[in-house]
Amino acid sequence: MFFATDIANFLACRHLMTLDRAKAEGEIEKPVFHDPGAELLQELGNRHEQAFLRHLAETKDVVEVPTADISWADAVGRTVAALRRGADAVYQATFQEGPWGGRSDFLIRVDKPSAFGPFSYEVVETKLARSAKARAILQLCFYSELLSKLQGVPPDWMYVVLGGGTELERFAAQQYSAYFRKVKRDFEEVSRVSENTYPQPVELCDVCSWFPICDKRRRDDDHLSVVANITSVQRKELVAREINTVARLGGLLLPVVPKIDRIGSEALRRVRDQACIQVKGRNETRLLCELLEPVEEGKGLAALPPPSPGDIFLDFEAVPYAFDTGLEYLIGFATLSDQGGAELAYKSLWSLEPNAEKEAFEQFIAFVMERWRLYPDLHIYHYAPYEQTALKRLTGRHASCVDAVDQLLRAKVFGDLYRVVRQGLRAS
Repeated sequence: MFFATDIANFLACRHLMTLDRAKAEGEIEKPVFHDPGAELLQELGNRHEQAFLRHLAETKDVVEVPTADISWADAVGRTVAALRRGADAVYQATFQEGPWGGRSDFLIRVDKPSAFGPFSYEVVETKLARSAKARAILQLCFYSELLSKLQGVPPDWMYVVLGGGTELERFAAQQYSAYFRKVKRDFEEVSRVSENTYPQPVELCDVCSWFPICDKRRRDDDHLSVVANITSVQRKELVAREINTVARLGGLLLPVVPKIDRIGSEALRRVRDQACIQVKGRNETRLLCELLEPVEEGKGLAALPPPSPGDIFLDFEAVPYAFDTGLEYLIGFATLSDQGGAELAYKSLWSLEPNAEKEAFEQFIAFVMERWRLYPDLHIYHYAPYEQTALKRLTGRHASCVDAVDQLLRAKVFGDLYRVVRQGLRAS
C-alpha cells in the first residue's frame, strides 16, 4: 500500500522512492539511529491527539477503531460500520482503496447528505505545529479523497487542530483538490518505472533516516552541494558548464568566458574561493581558515565594537513544545569578573515551568539594566539571531520588562557573532 506520507515525501525528495524501492528489493538496508528529539516530538504529538480525543468525547459519541491486534481489512470494516451507523466522530478511521491506504486521526459528522444518509463526514488531523504546513494539507487531501469514495460525496471542509489547543482550523477541500490530484498522478507515474535519481540535498534531509547514505554518496562523488553556502541554482548552472565537483570548482580560473548564467561575478568568486579552501583543507587533512578581504565597514570583524569590561555573552536553550507555548528553560550568560580579572564568570538561570521562566527573564533583564548603568558602552553578544527573538517573545508572553527590552533594542546593544563570523572569514 501507499500512504499519505509516501506522497508528501515524494514531493519533498524524488530520490526517496528510489531508495525505498531498493530497500524493498533487498539491495540496501535502511539506517536505524536513535533520535531522542524525534521520539519526544512523537510522544508530545500523541498527547496532543489524546487531548483532542478527550475534548470530543465530552460532547460526542466517538467510535474508536482499534489499531493493534486487528487486521487492516478488519479496521476498514469497523470504520465503514461506524460511518453507516452515523457516529458523531470516528477516531483512527482506516481506509483502503486499491493500493491506497491511510489512517485518519478523526472523522467528524456534518449535516450534508451522502450515501450513508442525511449526513456525511469530514477529516480532522491533529498537528503539534503552530501553523498548518504543506505536508498536513496534502495529508488532509489524501484522506478526504479516500473518504469521498466511501460516502459518495466529497467533503466541503477539512481541518487541522494545531498544537496547544482544541480549535479547528478549516480549509476548503476544493481549493486544494486539483493540486493534490496532480501530485498523486505524478507519484503514480514515477512509482511504475525506475527513475535515475540523485540525492540532491533538500529540507527533508534534516529528519530523513536515509541521510547517512545520501550524505556519504555526495561526499564520495565530491558533489557541489558539499560546498558551504552554495545554492541549488548555482549548482545547476555550474553543472551545465561541466563544473560538477568541488575540486573542479576550486580550480576554476576567473573570469569565466562566456559568463555563467544566473551567477554574478562576485557570487561566483565566493563559491570558487570556498571550494578552493575546502579542497586545500581536505588535501592537507587539517582545518584552515582565512579572513575575507577587503574588509567592508560595518561587516564581518569590522562590525565588532570596541570591547567593554561590561560585555555580556548570552545563550538561550528552549523546548518549543513544552507547556503549549514553549519554554526557555535556560538563560546562560558570561561576563568578565567584577574584580577586574580576565576570568569569565558564568551564571545560569534555569526554568522548569512558566512561572520560573518569567522570574528568570525578569532577573536577567534587571541584571542587564544595572550592568548597563555601570558600563554604558557594554554589548550583549549572542550567536545567531535567536536570543533577540526569544527576548521579544518573553516580553510578550509575560507582559513584563517591555520598556527595558525596547531600550536595549533601540540602543543596538545586541551583537550577532554568527553574522560576524559568516561575513568575516572563510573556513575549510
